[in-house]
Amino acid sequence: GELGRGVVFVATEKEKSDAAMERYRVNVYASDLIPLNRMVPDSRPQECSSMEYPDNLPTTSVVIPFHNEWPSILLRTVYSLLNRTPKYILKQIILVDDASDLGNLKEDLDVYIEEHFPDKRVQIVRLKQRVGLIKARLVGFDHVTSEVVSFFDSHMEVNTKWLEPLLVEIKKNWTTLAMGHLDYIKADTLQYDFEAGYKTRYGFDWRLIFFETYFRPDQVEGKSSTDPLPGVVMVGPAFAINVTYFKHIGKYDGGMKIWGGENIELAWRVWMCGGKLLHLPCSKIGHIARTQPYVFPEGRHETEVYNYKRAVDVWMGNYSKYVYEYYPDMQDIDAGDLTERFEIKRRLQCKNFDWYLKHVWPELFPYEENVIAFGGLQNVESSECLDN
Repeated sequence: GELGRGVVFVATEKEKSDAAMERYRVNVYASDLIPLNRMVPDSRPQECSSMEYPDNLPTTSVVIPFHNEWPSILLRTVYSLLNRTPKYILKQIILVDDASDLGNLKEDLDVYIEEHFPDKRVQIVRLKQRVGLIKARLVGFDHVTSEVVSFFDSHMEVNTKWLEPLLVEIKKNWTTLAMGHLDYIKADTLQYDFEAGYKTRYGFDWRLIFFETYFRPDQVEGKSSTDPLPGVVMVGPAFAINVTYFKHIGKYDGGMKIWGGENIELAWRVWMCGGKLLHLPCSKIGHIARTQPYVFPEGRHETEVYNYKRAVDVWMGNYSKYVYEYYPDMQDIDAGDLTERFEIKRRLQCKNFDWYLKHVWPELFPYEENVIAFGGLQNVESSECLDN
Protein backbone atom coordinates (compact mmCIF):
# COMPACT_ATOMS: atom_id res chain seq x y z
CA GLY A 1 0.00 0.00 0.00
CA GLU A 2 2.97 2.36 0.29
CA LEU A 3 3.19 5.13 -2.34
CA GLY A 4 -0.48 4.53 -3.08
CA ARG A 5 -0.01 1.02 -4.39
CA GLY A 6 -2.87 -1.43 -4.00
CA VAL A 7 -2.73 -4.59 -1.91
CA VAL A 8 -2.43 -7.82 -3.90
CA PHE A 9 -3.45 -10.97 -2.07
CA VAL A 10 -2.12 -14.47 -2.51
CA ALA A 11 -4.68 -17.23 -2.86
CA THR A 12 -4.63 -18.15 0.84
CA GLU A 13 -5.54 -14.58 1.85
CA LYS A 14 -8.06 -13.83 -0.88
CA GLU A 15 -10.99 -15.43 0.96
CA LYS A 16 -10.54 -13.05 3.91
CA SER A 17 -10.17 -10.15 1.51
CA ASP A 18 -13.33 -11.03 -0.41
CA ALA A 19 -15.33 -11.49 2.81
CA ALA A 20 -14.26 -8.07 4.09
CA MET A 21 -15.17 -6.45 0.78
CA GLU A 22 -18.61 -8.05 0.70
CA ARG A 23 -19.46 -7.10 4.28
CA TYR A 24 -18.17 -3.52 4.40
CA ARG A 25 -18.20 -2.50 0.70
CA VAL A 26 -14.57 -1.54 1.16
CA ASN A 27 -11.66 -3.87 1.79
CA VAL A 28 -11.02 -3.31 5.51
CA TYR A 29 -8.74 -6.35 5.56
CA ALA A 30 -6.47 -4.62 3.06
CA SER A 31 -6.73 -1.34 4.96
CA ASP A 32 -5.45 -2.93 8.17
CA LEU A 33 -2.32 -4.07 6.32
CA ILE A 34 -1.48 -0.59 5.00
CA PRO A 35 0.40 1.96 7.16
CA LEU A 36 -1.86 4.62 8.62
CA ASN A 37 0.57 7.31 7.50
CA ARG A 38 1.39 5.90 4.06
CA MET A 39 2.75 8.15 1.36
CA VAL A 40 0.77 8.69 -1.84
CA PRO A 41 2.06 9.78 -5.26
CA ASP A 42 2.00 13.50 -6.03
CA SER A 43 -0.97 13.64 -8.41
CA ARG A 44 -0.89 17.37 -9.14
CA PRO A 45 -0.11 18.85 -12.55
CA GLN A 46 3.67 19.20 -12.78
CA GLU A 47 3.53 23.01 -12.75
CA CYS A 48 1.95 22.96 -9.27
CA SER A 49 5.22 21.83 -7.68
CA SER A 50 6.78 25.23 -8.37
CA MET A 51 3.89 27.20 -6.87
CA GLU A 52 4.69 29.27 -3.78
CA TYR A 53 2.10 30.23 -1.18
CA PRO A 54 2.08 33.07 1.38
CA ASP A 55 2.53 32.42 5.10
CA ASN A 56 -0.43 34.53 6.18
CA LEU A 57 -3.18 32.17 5.06
CA PRO A 58 -6.35 31.76 7.16
CA THR A 59 -6.63 28.88 9.63
CA THR A 60 -8.80 25.89 8.78
CA SER A 61 -10.86 23.25 10.56
CA VAL A 62 -11.77 19.97 8.89
CA VAL A 63 -15.12 18.44 9.88
CA ILE A 64 -15.37 14.67 9.35
CA PRO A 65 -18.67 12.93 10.17
CA PHE A 66 -18.50 9.15 10.36
CA HIS A 67 -20.83 6.25 11.02
CA ASN A 68 -19.27 2.81 11.47
CA GLU A 69 -16.24 3.76 9.40
CA TRP A 70 -13.49 1.17 9.75
CA PRO A 71 -10.91 2.55 12.25
CA SER A 72 -7.83 2.20 10.04
CA ILE A 73 -9.61 4.01 7.17
CA LEU A 74 -10.79 6.81 9.46
CA LEU A 75 -7.36 7.21 11.07
CA ARG A 76 -5.60 7.19 7.70
CA THR A 77 -7.80 10.15 6.76
CA VAL A 78 -6.66 11.93 9.93
CA TYR A 79 -2.97 11.12 9.45
CA SER A 80 -3.01 12.28 5.84
CA LEU A 81 -4.37 15.65 6.98
CA LEU A 82 -1.79 16.01 9.75
CA ASN A 83 1.13 14.87 7.58
CA ARG A 84 0.34 16.92 4.48
CA THR A 85 -1.09 20.12 5.94
CA PRO A 86 1.11 22.79 7.59
CA LYS A 87 0.39 23.00 11.30
CA TYR A 88 -0.02 26.77 11.25
CA ILE A 89 -3.09 26.56 8.98
CA LEU A 90 -4.68 23.31 10.25
CA LYS A 91 -6.29 24.33 13.52
CA GLN A 92 -8.71 21.45 14.15
CA ILE A 93 -9.83 18.07 12.90
CA ILE A 94 -13.34 17.51 14.24
CA LEU A 95 -14.57 13.92 14.06
CA VAL A 96 -18.35 13.66 14.45
CA ASP A 97 -19.48 10.18 15.45
CA ASP A 98 -22.98 9.82 14.01
CA ALA A 99 -24.07 7.17 16.54
CA SER A 100 -21.70 4.42 15.42
CA ASP A 101 -22.25 1.00 16.98
CA LEU A 102 -18.90 -0.62 16.12
CA GLY A 103 -17.19 -1.35 19.41
CA ASN A 104 -13.73 -0.37 18.20
CA LEU A 105 -14.97 3.14 17.40
CA LYS A 106 -15.82 3.85 21.03
CA GLU A 107 -13.38 3.76 23.95
CA ASP A 108 -10.55 2.30 21.85
CA LEU A 109 -10.73 5.26 19.47
CA ASP A 110 -10.90 7.77 22.34
CA VAL A 111 -7.80 6.27 23.94
CA TYR A 112 -5.91 6.18 20.63
CA ILE A 113 -6.61 9.83 19.87
CA GLU A 114 -5.71 10.94 23.39
CA GLU A 115 -2.39 9.05 23.26
CA HIS A 116 -1.35 9.83 19.69
CA PHE A 117 -2.65 13.41 19.28
CA PRO A 118 -1.93 15.08 22.65
CA ASP A 119 -2.04 18.60 21.18
CA LYS A 120 -5.87 18.30 21.07
CA ARG A 121 -6.09 19.29 17.41
CA VAL A 122 -8.02 16.06 16.79
CA GLN A 123 -11.36 16.11 18.61
CA ILE A 124 -14.34 13.76 18.74
CA VAL A 125 -17.96 14.86 19.05
CA ARG A 126 -20.34 12.00 19.88
CA LEU A 127 -24.00 11.95 18.81
CA LYS A 128 -26.35 9.71 20.77
CA GLN A 129 -28.84 9.32 17.92
CA ARG A 130 -28.25 8.93 14.19
CA VAL A 131 -28.90 12.20 12.36
CA GLY A 132 -27.29 11.61 8.94
CA LEU A 133 -24.45 13.29 7.09
CA ILE A 134 -25.99 16.75 6.62
CA LYS A 135 -26.94 17.34 10.25
CA ALA A 136 -23.72 15.73 11.50
CA ARG A 137 -21.75 18.24 9.43
CA LEU A 138 -23.76 21.06 10.98
CA VAL A 139 -23.05 19.71 14.48
CA GLY A 140 -19.35 19.62 13.67
CA PHE A 141 -19.50 23.13 12.26
CA ASP A 142 -20.79 24.40 15.61
CA HIS A 143 -17.42 23.40 17.12
CA VAL A 144 -15.29 25.18 14.51
CA THR A 145 -13.01 27.96 15.83
CA SER A 146 -11.03 28.70 12.65
CA GLU A 147 -11.54 31.17 9.80
CA VAL A 148 -12.19 28.53 7.12
CA VAL A 149 -13.92 25.15 7.24
CA SER A 150 -13.56 22.07 5.04
CA PHE A 151 -16.04 19.19 5.12
CA PHE A 152 -14.57 15.73 4.51
CA ASP A 153 -15.81 12.19 4.21
CA SER A 154 -14.21 9.69 6.58
CA HIS A 155 -12.45 7.70 3.83
CA MET A 156 -10.02 10.12 2.19
CA GLU A 157 -6.30 10.80 1.78
CA VAL A 158 -5.18 14.30 0.90
CA ASN A 159 -2.34 14.96 -1.51
CA THR A 160 0.66 17.28 -1.38
CA LYS A 161 -0.25 20.91 -0.57
CA TRP A 162 -3.96 20.22 -0.99
CA LEU A 163 -5.11 23.08 1.24
CA GLU A 164 -2.95 26.05 0.29
CA PRO A 165 -4.50 26.63 -3.18
CA LEU A 166 -7.98 26.66 -1.66
CA LEU A 167 -7.03 29.15 1.04
CA VAL A 168 -5.33 31.51 -1.42
CA GLU A 169 -8.57 31.96 -3.36
CA ILE A 170 -10.68 32.33 -0.21
CA LYS A 171 -8.25 34.95 1.09
CA LYS A 172 -8.61 36.87 -2.18
CA ASN A 173 -12.41 36.77 -2.02
CA TRP A 174 -14.32 35.64 1.06
CA THR A 175 -17.36 34.65 -1.06
CA THR A 176 -15.42 31.96 -2.93
CA LEU A 177 -16.25 28.31 -2.40
CA ALA A 178 -12.96 26.65 -3.33
CA MET A 179 -12.93 23.05 -4.58
CA GLY A 180 -10.21 20.47 -4.86
CA HIS A 181 -10.22 17.70 -7.44
CA LEU A 182 -10.95 14.12 -6.42
CA ASP A 183 -8.52 11.31 -7.07
CA TYR A 184 -9.94 7.81 -6.71
CA ILE A 185 -8.87 5.20 -4.19
CA LYS A 186 -10.06 1.75 -5.24
CA ALA A 187 -12.33 0.16 -2.66
CA ASP A 188 -11.03 -3.38 -3.23
CA THR A 189 -7.26 -2.79 -3.13
CA LEU A 190 -6.95 0.80 -1.80
CA GLN A 191 -4.81 1.71 -4.79
CA TYR A 192 -4.52 5.47 -5.23
CA ASP A 193 -5.44 6.29 -8.86
CA PHE A 194 -5.29 9.67 -10.55
CA GLU A 195 -4.94 11.66 -13.74
CA ALA A 196 -2.31 14.36 -13.59
CA GLY A 197 -4.34 16.70 -15.79
CA TYR A 198 -7.45 18.62 -14.81
CA LYS A 199 -9.95 18.39 -17.62
CA THR A 200 -13.33 17.88 -16.00
CA ARG A 201 -15.84 19.57 -13.75
CA TYR A 202 -19.10 18.34 -12.26
CA GLY A 203 -22.47 19.06 -13.87
CA PHE A 204 -26.03 17.84 -13.41
CA ASP A 205 -29.08 17.05 -15.49
CA TRP A 206 -32.80 17.67 -14.94
CA ARG A 207 -32.89 14.64 -12.61
CA LEU A 208 -30.31 16.50 -10.49
CA ILE A 209 -27.91 13.61 -11.08
CA PHE A 210 -24.20 14.48 -10.96
CA PHE A 211 -21.79 13.64 -13.75
CA GLU A 212 -18.31 14.64 -14.87
CA THR A 213 -18.03 16.75 -17.99
CA TYR A 214 -15.28 18.67 -19.76
CA PHE A 215 -14.78 22.38 -19.27
CA ARG A 216 -15.92 24.48 -22.21
CA PRO A 217 -13.15 25.64 -24.57
CA ASP A 218 -13.80 29.28 -23.65
CA GLN A 219 -13.23 28.45 -19.97
CA VAL A 220 -9.76 26.97 -20.46
CA GLU A 221 -8.50 29.08 -23.37
CA GLY A 222 -5.41 31.02 -22.31
CA LYS A 223 -5.31 29.36 -18.88
CA SER A 224 -2.33 27.56 -17.39
CA SER A 225 -2.60 24.17 -15.72
CA THR A 226 -2.58 25.87 -12.30
CA ASP A 227 -5.23 28.55 -12.89
CA PRO A 228 -8.61 28.37 -11.10
CA LEU A 229 -11.57 27.35 -13.25
CA PRO A 230 -15.28 28.04 -12.64
CA GLY A 231 -17.40 25.19 -11.30
CA VAL A 232 -21.09 24.36 -11.70
CA VAL A 233 -21.70 22.27 -8.59
CA MET A 234 -19.30 20.75 -6.10
CA VAL A 235 -18.79 17.34 -4.64
CA GLY A 236 -19.29 17.26 -0.90
CA PRO A 237 -15.97 15.97 0.42
CA ALA A 238 -13.54 18.30 -1.34
CA PHE A 239 -14.24 21.98 -0.72
CA ALA A 240 -13.38 24.82 1.66
CA ILE A 241 -15.38 27.91 2.55
CA ASN A 242 -14.97 30.96 4.78
CA VAL A 243 -16.74 30.33 8.10
CA THR A 244 -18.35 33.78 8.28
CA TYR A 245 -19.53 33.49 4.68
CA PHE A 246 -20.93 29.99 5.28
CA LYS A 247 -23.02 31.40 8.13
CA HIS A 248 -23.98 34.46 6.06
CA ILE A 249 -25.50 32.39 3.25
CA GLY A 250 -27.37 30.04 5.57
CA LYS A 251 -24.98 27.07 6.03
CA TYR A 252 -26.44 23.73 4.92
CA ASP A 253 -30.21 23.39 4.80
CA GLY A 254 -30.78 21.74 8.18
CA GLY A 255 -34.25 20.67 7.07
CA MET A 256 -32.77 18.14 4.65
CA LYS A 257 -32.49 14.51 5.71
CA ILE A 258 -29.51 12.11 5.86
CA TRP A 259 -27.73 12.72 2.52
CA GLY A 260 -28.49 13.90 -1.02
CA GLY A 261 -29.20 17.25 -2.65
CA GLU A 262 -27.28 19.34 -0.12
CA ASN A 263 -24.32 20.00 -2.40
CA ILE A 264 -26.34 21.06 -5.42
CA GLU A 265 -28.50 23.34 -3.25
CA LEU A 266 -25.44 24.98 -1.69
CA ALA A 267 -23.86 25.48 -5.11
CA TRP A 268 -27.00 27.16 -6.46
CA ARG A 269 -27.14 29.39 -3.40
CA VAL A 270 -23.50 30.45 -3.64
CA TRP A 271 -23.72 31.33 -7.35
CA MET A 272 -27.15 32.99 -7.30
CA CYS A 273 -26.45 34.97 -4.14
CA GLY A 274 -23.24 36.69 -5.23
CA GLY A 275 -20.51 34.12 -4.59
CA LYS A 276 -18.61 31.80 -6.90
CA LEU A 277 -17.34 28.22 -7.12
CA LEU A 278 -13.79 27.63 -8.26
CA HIS A 279 -11.94 24.42 -9.15
CA LEU A 280 -8.29 24.52 -8.04
CA PRO A 281 -6.15 22.16 -10.17
CA CYS A 282 -3.33 22.10 -7.59
CA SER A 283 -5.59 20.78 -4.84
CA LYS A 284 -5.89 16.99 -5.15
CA ILE A 285 -7.73 14.78 -2.65
CA GLY A 286 -8.06 11.01 -2.73
CA HIS A 287 -11.49 9.50 -2.03
CA ILE A 288 -12.45 5.85 -1.68
CA ALA A 289 -14.95 5.13 -4.43
CA ARG A 290 -17.43 2.66 -2.99
CA THR A 291 -21.13 1.93 -3.14
CA GLN A 292 -23.48 4.07 -1.09
CA PRO A 293 -22.53 3.70 2.61
CA TYR A 294 -25.48 5.56 4.12
CA VAL A 295 -28.60 4.00 5.57
CA PHE A 296 -31.90 5.70 4.69
CA PRO A 297 -34.61 4.81 7.25
CA GLU A 298 -37.33 6.19 4.95
CA GLY A 299 -35.76 4.74 1.78
CA ARG A 300 -33.07 6.29 -0.40
CA HIS A 301 -35.38 7.44 -3.20
CA GLU A 302 -37.87 8.98 -0.79
CA THR A 303 -35.14 10.81 1.11
CA GLU A 304 -33.43 12.16 -1.99
CA VAL A 305 -36.69 13.35 -3.55
CA TYR A 306 -37.63 15.07 -0.28
CA ASN A 307 -34.29 16.90 -0.26
CA TYR A 308 -34.53 17.71 -3.96
CA LYS A 309 -37.96 19.24 -3.44
CA ARG A 310 -36.64 21.53 -0.71
CA ALA A 311 -33.95 22.77 -3.10
CA VAL A 312 -36.11 22.92 -6.23
CA ASP A 313 -39.04 24.77 -4.67
CA VAL A 314 -36.81 27.53 -3.31
CA TRP A 315 -34.33 28.04 -6.14
CA MET A 316 -35.57 26.81 -9.53
CA GLY A 317 -38.72 28.85 -10.05
CA ASN A 318 -40.56 27.83 -13.24
CA TYR A 319 -37.73 25.45 -14.16
CA SER A 320 -38.82 23.16 -11.32
CA LYS A 321 -41.33 21.57 -13.72
CA TYR A 322 -38.52 19.70 -15.46
CA VAL A 323 -37.46 18.03 -12.22
CA TYR A 324 -41.06 17.28 -11.26
CA GLU A 325 -41.50 15.45 -14.58
CA TYR A 326 -38.72 13.04 -13.62
CA TYR A 327 -40.07 12.55 -10.10
CA PRO A 328 -43.89 12.40 -10.28
CA ASP A 329 -44.11 11.51 -6.57
CA MET A 330 -42.44 14.83 -5.70
CA GLN A 331 -45.79 16.58 -6.19
CA ASP A 332 -47.30 14.82 -3.17
CA ILE A 333 -44.32 15.15 -0.82
CA ASP A 334 -44.49 17.62 2.05
CA ALA A 335 -41.01 19.19 2.09
CA GLY A 336 -41.50 20.85 5.46
CA ASP A 337 -41.24 24.51 6.39
CA LEU A 338 -39.24 26.48 3.81
CA THR A 339 -39.83 29.92 5.34
CA GLU A 340 -36.24 30.29 6.53
CA ARG A 341 -34.79 29.27 3.16
CA PHE A 342 -36.98 31.77 1.27
CA GLU A 343 -35.96 34.44 3.78
CA ILE A 344 -32.28 33.79 2.98
CA LYS A 345 -33.07 34.23 -0.71
CA ARG A 346 -34.86 37.52 0.01
CA ARG A 347 -32.22 38.83 2.43
CA LEU A 348 -29.34 38.18 0.05
CA GLN A 349 -31.28 39.49 -2.98
CA CYS A 350 -30.36 36.39 -4.94
CA LYS A 351 -30.64 36.06 -8.69
CA ASN A 352 -33.05 33.60 -10.30
CA PHE A 353 -32.42 30.23 -11.91
CA ASP A 354 -32.65 31.72 -15.38
CA TRP A 355 -29.53 33.75 -14.56
CA TYR A 356 -27.79 30.58 -13.32
CA LEU A 357 -28.52 28.74 -16.57
CA LYS A 358 -27.27 31.62 -18.71
CA HIS A 359 -24.08 32.36 -16.78
CA VAL A 360 -23.07 29.16 -14.95
CA TRP A 361 -24.58 26.08 -16.61
CA PRO A 362 -25.77 26.98 -20.13
CA GLU A 363 -25.23 23.35 -21.18
CA LEU A 364 -28.42 22.38 -19.36
CA PHE A 365 -31.03 22.87 -22.07
CA PRO A 366 -34.68 23.58 -21.23
CA TYR A 367 -37.05 21.82 -23.61
CA GLU A 368 -40.49 22.81 -24.82
CA GLU A 369 -43.63 21.12 -23.53
CA ASN A 370 -44.61 19.79 -26.98
CA VAL A 371 -41.42 17.78 -27.59
CA ILE A 372 -41.94 14.12 -28.42
CA ALA A 373 -38.71 12.85 -26.85
CA PHE A 374 -35.59 14.15 -25.13
CA GLY A 375 -32.29 12.75 -23.84
CA GLY A 376 -29.28 11.11 -25.47
CA LEU A 377 -29.19 9.76 -29.04
CA GLN A 378 -27.25 6.54 -29.59
CA ASN A 379 -26.56 4.34 -32.60
CA VAL A 380 -27.44 0.89 -31.31
CA GLU A 381 -25.22 -0.82 -33.89
CA SER A 382 -22.02 1.04 -33.05
CA SER A 383 -22.95 2.08 -29.47
CA GLU A 384 -21.74 5.58 -30.35
CA CYS A 385 -23.56 8.68 -29.14
CA LEU A 386 -24.14 12.06 -30.76
CA ASP A 387 -22.46 15.03 -29.13
CA ASN A 388 -23.46 18.68 -29.36
